Amino acid sequence: MIALLSIALFSTLSAATVDDADTARVAYSNCLVEFTTAQLDEKVGTSTFKKAATAACPSERNAMISTIKKDEMEFGSSENEATSFAREEADGVLFSFTDGYAGYASSNTRPVKE
Repeated sequence: MIALLSIALFSTLSAATVDDADTARVAYSNCLVEFTTAQLDEKVGTSTFKKAATAACPSERNAMISTIKKDEMEFGSSENEATSFAREEADGVLFSFTDGYAGYASSNTRPVKE
């Protein structure tokens, strides 16, 4: 009985941390959508956008990194591994916007929030 309760609690915690990480990722992505759209509307050049994007949405980025780091450490990663993984994940979200900016600009389209 205790084993089943432990498994149920662990499953609930695991699902909750994954949901938290996904919520943080969506918040960061949606903030970057707003930033990117504003930059496209102002007709900012690609290189200028790429430089500015790295500093955009700092609270959302930090929240995403913090949430993923916490999740990874709960699953046994060291602090360094968890931090590195969390930063890579946040960098991946950012890259999708910096990589797609020129395409949005040339096609006069805009990214869409999740």
